[in-house]
Amino acid sequence: MANSTKDALAAALKQMMNVKPIGKITVKDLVEICGVNRQTFYYHFDDVYDLLEWVFEEDANRVLPHQVVYEHWREDVMVFMKYLKENSGFTLNVYNSNSRIYMLRYLRGRLAECIRSFAVIVSEGRNVERQDFEFVVEFYADVAIGFISQWLDRGMQLPKEVTEERILRVMDNSVESILARFEI
Repeated sequence: MANSTKDALAAALKQMMNVKPIGKITVKDLVEICGVNRQTFYYHFDDVYDLLEWVFEEDANRVLPHQVVYEHWREDVMVFMKYLKENSGFTLNVYNSNSRIYMLRYLRGRLAECIRSFAVIVSEGRNVERQDFEFVVEFYADVAIGFISQWLDRGMQLPKEVTEERILRVMDNSVESILARFEI
């Protein structure tokens, strides 16, 4: 029952975020939609922002990859953009709220996991010091989150000269190339 209540509150939050900014959504709004009382809400969450973080993390854990597989890295990378775009109302509402930092920190961590998993594969047989390896992973995670932040700042619109194909072309063999520069 607890998960179904949490899921119902999550669905109510997403529904409300399509019509109100997160800062204007109240616990009262959510419990009315779900048909539960305030105590039930507070049993599961501290406040609306706590629910928001739970929703984002649950969605991301369900949808976003934990690693990038070498054979289909392009698809794995684009899952992040696709997820954010398919949930654009929710994403932009979170991004334009006080929870922006949490969302970006979470996405950056998840991107770093994926980049690390890919870098492990492409660094096999290379003699790269651990600190250099981690530097490359962190560099790419920062670049990716910076790009995503700019994209979100523009309301998820890319300038016409920036296409998915160009993004992927820039990334193609880049991790391998940078790691090769750090070989001992």
